[in-house]
Amino acid sequence: MNICSFGRGFPDRTISYIDLESNQSLLDFDIAIFDLVMLAGSQGKHNHLGRRRAEVIDFLRLGRTVIAFIGHFQLELLFPIKGVATVESVGSRMDFRGPEQLKEFWSAIRGTVSYQAYLDGVCGKPFVFVAETDRAVAAWVQFERGNLILLPSLPPKFDFHSSGYQSACAGFLDNLRKLDQRLRPKKPKFELPSWSTHYTWPREADLRSSLVSLQEQAEKLLTAIASASSDLQKEEKLKLLLATKGDDLVDIVMDSLRELDLKVVKGEPGRDDLIIEFDGKHAVSEVKGKKGSAAEADAAQLEKWVAGFKEERGIDAKGILLVNAFCETALAQRKEPAFPHQMLKYSTQREHCLLTTTQLLGLLLAARSQPEKRIDLVNGLFTTVGVYPEFSDCNTFLSAPIQAEG
Repeated sequence: MNICSFGRGFPDRTISYIDLESNQSLLDFDIAIFDLVMLAGSQGKHNHLGRRRAEVIDFLRLGRTVIAFIGHFQLELLFPIKGVATVESVGSRMDFRGPEQLKEFWSAIRGTVSYQAYLDGVCGKPFVFVAETDRAVAAWVQFERGNLILLPSLPPKFDFHSSGYQSACAGFLDNLRKLDQRLRPKKPKFELPSWSTHYTWPREADLRSSLVSLQEQAEKLLTAIASASSDLQKEEKLKLLLATKGDDLVDIVMDSLRELDLKVVKGEPGRDDLIIEFDGKHAVSEVKGKKGSAAEADAAQLEKWVAGFKEERGIDAKGILLVNAFCETALAQRKEPAFPHQMLKYSTQREHCLLTTTQLLGLLLAARSQPEKRIDLVNGLFTTVGVYPEFSDCNTFLSAPIQAEG
């Protein structure tokens, strides 16, 4: 991106300084900077100004960017602007009230510029004003395809070699380049006429056929990905048997038992958690997620549901206590028994089946891998008295080593 400057020198050697009276054409560049504060003394050179004004108009028509630091200067001598005067006034307190396209640019340069004059008259889209007034000190003029941006000035008095001035100029130029890229008109994309689709040749036809085939494959692949993702989410949900409590635990226990082909319904609110039926046999289940182990109180609650079922329906039901013990503790750290010794006598006398939801996961996975054993595995829930003996070691059905948990 080639940048030239009139009236102000920049420490950046890639910026070409051009004398107003020289023969160097403006049209060799992409961005032109005019410092009207420094050029104020050149307003009597009408011949040179007229030539430069014609170049500026062609420059803007080509879709390029002109920056002008506002000074006490007759704008129409250089730019396609009429009826707007500049009034000398110096200050640094300014308010931005302009379009979003210029907001980032202004935020980046505001600390390095100050106004030396304000605009008297309507000029394009004013976007910076003397603080708390309507006196514009910056404006965006869109002329045909190009952009003319009038700005407050970089320091009018400066030490060319000072680090402060060099930093101010470098920051200004960097942000100007970014702004030019945002404002520069995009080249229109040529659209082929509709009749052109009637003509082709072997390579184009092969490429088009290949593209159609790839698109069909992509569509099938996306469908397969969506299906696999859904299946994975459903499968991961089984991990709730290891980690959760409350209604979430009751729901995943229900889903697991139904996959084992048991009929399962929720009990009435405040009553048994689940009512189960399998091959003419009935059971009621209390489902608990607990920070610690199960307790005799849990078994007593289960026995209450068993007695209520008998009283209401006149048939016996097996009591199954399903507990996710130590549910907030990682599996590898669950060292204590889920069903402590002191509750076993009570549950055994009442022929309860006691198992953890982790064991239920093991039972489900075993039934999947050996479908012929499913009925025997499920019947074990109805015949077991006391602690369910199978799948007590989760390492036998979970493939990831338990020792890897953090």
